[in-house]
Amino acid sequence: MTGHAERSAKVALVTGAASGIGRATAGRLARDGSDVAVADINTDGARETAAMIQAAGRTARCYACDMSSREAVTAMADAVLSDFGRVDVLVNNAGTGDSNSGLDDIDEPLWDRIYAINVRNPFFLVQRISRDMIEKKTAGCIVNIASTEGKTNRGGSLVYSSSKAAMISLTQGLAMQLAPYGIRVNAVCPGLIDTPIWHRSDKNFGMEPGETVQMVVQSSIESLQLKIPRAGKPEEIAAAVAFLCSADASYMTGQAINVCGGLEYH
Repeated sequence: MTGHAERSAKVALVTGAASGIGRATAGRLARDGSDVAVADINTDGARETAAMIQAAGRTARCYACDMSSREAVTAMADAVLSDFGRVDVLVNNAGTGDSNSGLDDIDEPLWDRIYAINVRNPFFLVQRISRDMIEKKTAGCIVNIASTEGKTNRGGSLVYSSSKAAMISLTQGLAMQLAPYGIRVNAVCPGLIDTPIWHRSDKNFGMEPGETVQMVVQSSIESLQLKIPRAGKPEEIAAAVAFLCSADASYMTGQAINVCGGLEYH
């Protein structure tokens, strides 16, 4: 790795980058010229993502991080800043869900874990990284991965959907407070995206690979909710993130952009 003083490429930190949207985003930002810090609790997957980026000619390092732990998040952020010298782009992608747990199935540990991973610790990560951006006068960009379920709760999920609504509101507040420092904060709201999360559901329910997401997509088409009749791809979310991190989006902050095939309109 080159020294901090010699570094000219932007540095991107992507959480949950071991697979799916996070991996696609890390790869896209690398192709656009950034060096990438790859963070995930799945260290094997993170190493694979970092190796893919390195093979494409960019610098990448992986960091083990349990987003349910504030201490782990702080330690990861400190390590990234020590190794790379700064962060120009932060993508808060790591998240988890409640599998549509019913009202009586939700207990305090489940609620606290989902909010810790989806809202609380992404905030503290922004707090740590933005302090460094302000200190170094970095015109940074922060993108939070929310969900269309944070705008309209279609699936009946109580904890997950409310946590994503909180992430959208958090994005707006952060955009207001960080704007004076030249730091832009936006969110991307994916809809039905074909990621490994769906494939785990296939295994849990004894279905063929890809069957669960296709079943949900077909139901959404028949109910006239999904206007582009297919599942989205992680690369399509990554493209939206890359746009928000680019100079082409220099006049955008506090926005929550839907990438969902028309599933959500506002």
